[in-house]
Amino acid sequence: MSMPTEHHAERVQEKADAVGAIENTLATIEGQRREPDLWEREFLRQAIGWLFRGGYRSAAVNAELALTPHNQRSPLTNIRPDPLLDRCDIALLRSAFQESTAQPVREFPHLGPIHFEPNRR
Repeated sequence: MSMPTEHHAERVQEKADAVGAIENTLATIEGQRREPDLWEREFLRQAIGWLFRGGYRSAAVNAELALTPHNQRSPLTNIRPDPLLDRCDIALLRSAFQESTAQPVREFPHLGPIHFEPNRR
């Protein structure tokens, strides 16, 4: 089943916007020559996960939330330390992001599991 042209064009633009937002967030952190903090890692993880799933608008929102200044972040966050999040350094996030951008545009968001294994060298 192919997507109607107008719907497909909208989805292509949504994905491009999400990719741009995530790239901007990663580049901002890389430009500061540091690793992302817990807040940034969590929102970037969510953004990249949404990009894999085709939830492009949610991906863009999460990428922008990652850059929330410290003094504007909720003091009552529900982000908890997690061994997986501890491993999400800028290199792993960049690798997952590159893999997610290579995925074809999804007609609709996919809400099932996403399996990502970073390239082993």
